[in-house]
Amino acid sequence: MVSEYLKPKTLDEALSALADAASVALAGGTWLLVGEEHGIRPDLGRVVDVGELVSALVERKDGIARIGAGATFQAIADSPSLPDSVRRAALSMANRNTRNRATLGGNLGADKSCASLVPVLLALDASVEYAVRSADGKAVTKTAPLAAWLDAKEGLVLAVAFATPPGLKSASGRASRTACDVATATVGVAYRLEGGAVMALKIAMGGFGPHARRMPKLEALFEGKALPSKAEVEKAVEPLLGAISDQRGSADYKRRRGAVILADALAGATEVTA
Repeated sequence: MVSEYLKPKTLDEALSALADAASVALAGGTWLLVGEEHGIRPDLGRVVDVGELVSALVERKDGIARIGAGATFQAIADSPSLPDSVRRAALSMANRNTRNRATLGGNLGADKSCASLVPVLLALDASVEYAVRSADGKAVTKTAPLAAWLDAKEGLVLAVAFATPPGLKSASGRASRTACDVATATVGVAYRLEGGAVMALKIAMGGFGPHARRMPKLEALFEGKALPSKAEVEKAVEPLLGAISDQRGSADYKRRRGAVILADALAGATEVTA
């Protein structure tokens, strides 16, 4: 239930309103507005609409891709500026009506285990630009690695950015019972091939903990080695995935599906500069 709705005109006003612990930021609303139905957030309290304060710009300049927090999933999916892995991650939200409302900022703020964009952005070593309130009440912009920000969220997300250097390969993947169902597992990978060896490998997965996060134990399996076959990846990865049985499937099923989509992502990674 919403007890108060605010639509500030400036970031200063927005951050002041969000300083109240009972306040939540609203962008597209695809998570907040279904929270009561799913028992996620039965009482929203004060809702602060920031939809008109955050940029929806999607661009790539000088090898750096930048996505505004207000960019919708559909805009991300449609952008020729972004790598195929990021566009596919946005398209994994199968319902177009939802893609037209859901935003990057909302996906990062919710930080759900099944988050569509978090794994691939972590794999691409993205940074996040966010606004915080200074001692005098003014909005101050900061930048931090996305991984660090997710572990200690603060402020209001304004944009994410990541490099797209030559030779970097990336892919994303998703497993679910049906196209519109909550994901059983998600994955994002990025790496370079040097002399046939996998280098600078980054793997992030969702579905195997409360949030999607990097998987250093899985990265260590393949770093510096020749890219293995899909069957070899699945055999090595499956025992290392922690999962619980719930309405989305058994723990064994989740581990199996996670291993398969990771193997597919490693084998199907494409150049991010393409």
